[in-house]
Amino acid sequence: MLPQAQAILTEILRPHSYDHFFEEIVGRQPLALLGDEIADRAMILGSDPKRVILEAFEKHASELTCHALAPKVPPPSARAVADASAFHALIREYHDLGYTVRIPEVVDLSPELRRLTRALEVILEIPVGAVIFWSAAGATAPIHHDEVDVFAIQLVGKKRWFVSKDPPKLPNKWKAAGEPPPSLDRYSTIDVVPGNVLYLPRGTAHTVQSATESIHISIGFVPVTVREAIMATLDHLSDLDKPLRAGVTNRADELAKGEGSEYVSARVKRGLEKLIARCQSDTFIQCAMERRRSRMIADLPKLSPSVAKTATNLNSRVRHNPVGVAHIIKTPDTIDFSQPGEQIFIHLGAEESLRFIVKTPEFRVADIPGRIDDEVRMALVNRLLGSGFLETVDGS
Repeated sequence: MLPQAQAILTEILRPHSYDHFFEEIVGRQPLALLGDEIADRAMILGSDPKRVILEAFEKHASELTCHALAPKVPPPSARAVADASAFHALIREYHDLGYTVRIPEVVDLSPELRRLTRALEVILEIPVGAVIFWSAAGATAPIHHDEVDVFAIQLVGKKRWFVSKDPPKLPNKWKAAGEPPPSLDRYSTIDVVPGNVLYLPRGTAHTVQSATESIHISIGFVPVTVREAIMATLDHLSDLDKPLRAGVTNRADELAKGEGSEYVSARVKRGLEKLIARCQSDTFIQCAMERRRSRMIADLPKLSPSVAKTATNLNSRVRHNPVGVAHIIKTPDTIDFSQPGEQIFIHLGAEESLRFIVKTPEFRVADIPGRIDDEVRMALVNRLLGSGFLETVDGS
């Protein structure tokens, strides 16, 4: 829930406040969180980050990518390995050739990392990713900027960042054709040690040098943009207006042949006229954003069900999965219940009961209110235990 998510992020931001971060920093300027106040952030993968990373060899060894400032030879090939020692040897192959290793999609390496990324997803209403960069001493990255905002949490070793003082460019996620590499004319120098955190808005030019062997985790996200909000209103209108779902040309192959441009222009203009007219209603825009939130949650990776997938009786206690999140939309005909990896439709009569379940972190099955019988209470709880949104409390 939002207060829980805000509390998790507040711990990351110390000694800065949550409100200061969102009012003055996000999308506007970098922020360096240094000093002992946040030294415990180095524990986000536990006391031995190397071991945690290496023991995930089955998932990550074949997915490695890399970068180097001035590579002289091609990098090794990412490949499956037999064990953690072989994974470490593979990483050293990259280092010996001057490459920094990039390990993608690491949000599930620890419960603490998963909770932090989920907290950001709840607060920002967007998917959040995480990658690990593992460098040898002396490694230097090319000057670049990211297409996502980044929290960089130093886990192992020391690293020096050179961060542009120019305003962030806030680029789109894709590279523009013919875009030159960024320059770094005016910059700040920031030395980080384990537990230090940097926030960089997307489009902030920077480079990094490793003073020692270094590991940091980079958590990336893009707050909802005006462009995405407009897209949400168009998606909502297309649900209501069948012509928007029809082909933009009379024949589906005309675009490939360079034909039908007159139809494209006319139909795009007509569609925009409809959208502008409907967006005169604030209620329409709010509904569009609600539906966007619901789709975003349903598109998140599916939760893992707890070991006990059923409640045994009405006195059984259940609670939210620590990274469980859900959203409810009431329609004229049904309740649209979205949770990670799944969207389910439930009878309108269960609305009060579902809203209680979503808003109450822990409860007995018998505590669920609403005009439903006990059999339905058990069925609702067991359905959400099976999906992973709920889990049983030990001993209940």
